[in-house]
Amino acid sequence: METIKVQSQGELDAALERAKSEYLTIIVDSPKGVWLRLSASGSATVRASDSATVEAFDSATVEASDSATVRASAYVAVHLFSAYASVEGGVVIDVAALDKTNPKIWCEYTGTHVDVNGLAHLYKAVDDSFNAGHNYKLTNYTPGTVVTAADWEPGNSCGNGLHVCPRPQKAKDHFMEATKFVEVTVPVDEIFPIDWTKVKAQTVTCLREVTIDGDEVSR
Repeated sequence: METIKVQSQGELDAALERAKSEYLTIIVDSPKGVWLRLSASGSATVRASDSATVEAFDSATVEASDSATVRASAYVAVHLFSAYASVEGGVVIDVAALDKTNPKIWCEYTGTHVDVNGLAHLYKAVDDSFNAGHNYKLTNYTPGTVVTAADWEPGNSCGNGLHVCPRPQKAKDHFMEATKFVEVTVPVDEIFPIDWTKVKAQTVTCLREVTIDGDEVSR
């Protein structure tokens, strides 16, 4: 999913038009006090960050973080990520107090599928040869194999582990040149959340190749 930063109403409107036909993350970074108007549109996630001010209506969805200000109509869903953000109206989903390091809470929040065996089903973006980590440590994720990080260190920071995501689209955000996607499994109690887009683990089991929508690729 591509990320676009906008600072004016014109830039926001253009990004929302694009979102009607493709997945986008739109970050509103307008000067404080300059209100941008947002209505529901396509496949966009709109994030109001820093000191941005956003007026949202219809059935739009907004993520409010930092010191952003959001004024929302009755049916707008506002995910509140910061105690410093200001929200007026809307349906507020306060996730600011959630323990972002708790694997179970992370899976519930991101909608990660956890099967009856307690395995989280996650995704890795790879190249044509099922490799990833080109700028760090080249690692192969061929379906049917088990991969273990040689440099493993537990913790909730990047590096020293295998990084996987709750959706193929999120995985592509971290490797834009990806041409393939692999579904992997990890026991829930063995993942370490880094942020809402990815976790790291010592070992993953590579199940199958999937499309960017998570559907199995036929062989």
